[in-house]
Amino acid sequence: MTRTLGTLNDPLGSESPIDVTIKPNPDPAVNPFYSSYDYMGGGPVLKVPEGMPGAGKLLMVYHAEIPTIATQSFYSVFALASSSDGGLSWTDLGEIVRTNQAYRTDMDGYDIGDANLVPSPDRKYFYIYFADWLANGTTHWLTTINFISLARAPIDSVLGAAFDAKHPHAFAFEKRYDGWNVDQGLGGYSRDLFPGGAAYWGPTRVNWNADLRRYQAFINNGNLIAYAESPDGLSWSVPTVLKDFSTDPNQPGFYITPIGLGDEPHVLGKQFYVMYTYYPNNGEGWNGASVRRFTVTCQ
Repeated sequence: MTRTLGTLNDPLGSESPIDVTIKPNPDPAVNPFYSSYDYMGGGPVLKVPEGMPGAGKLLMVYHAEIPTIATQSFYSVFALASSSDGGLSWTDLGEIVRTNQAYRTDMDGYDIGDANLVPSPDRKYFYIYFADWLANGTTHWLTTINFISLARAPIDSVLGAAFDAKHPHAFAFEKRYDGWNVDQGLGGYSRDLFPGGAAYWGPTRVNWNADLRRYQAFINNGNLIAYAESPDGLSWSVPTVLKDFSTDPNQPGFYITPIGLGDEPHVLGKQFYVMYTYYPNNGEGWNGASVRRFTVTCQ
């Protein structure tokens, strides 16, 4: 991962970026899969609020990939890492979410996304959203993808475990199936929360909108950015399109991040930004990429 210091108007900043490695946990048993990853990508970062375990420190959801040798692709998972020095160094805390489909060397590649931690309506749990691949007896997706599944863990437990001075680790998450306390986050079953015929799925970010008093989901569907909303984080509207790249001659790849304009960027309001990396598929590679944004105004 890379750390930059900037502003909303200049997110990459003027200082040189700093390359940072997520270091293995001091206890190898915390993440026995660490050495199997051939890619670990830094993701959404949470600054722990005052009054909570680890106040002022950073907690990150990262995306890790295990290569699928036969198909020359990857199987991806969500894990946590912590930082006590403003993101200059990170310690691995272990995995929190795997798809229901177990890893195989000959399976279809699968991108679980780059999701963030979202407080539940009662502020007791961290929610994390993802597209789950339900095992179907084959190595192919077929029609067994949950467009948006949900896992959770108690906020106090997650922070207490992450910033335990003697044994930092990830607290176990659980997936929602028929209610809670049914399936574990690492490979358990889940229920699709999107309504039938939702059509759009892909890496998803979910944020609370303090002005609307509801959750907002932003879906990267490959060539467009779709949007849905929910009053409780469980029942979602049918997604609609915010931005369509299908006619863009560069056919870009992109990752999206909604940004609030107040003191807490994870909390959205009546107006906010959607920032995204724009990677043109025109042969220029990352040298031709840029960070862009558009403004969303809620009526």
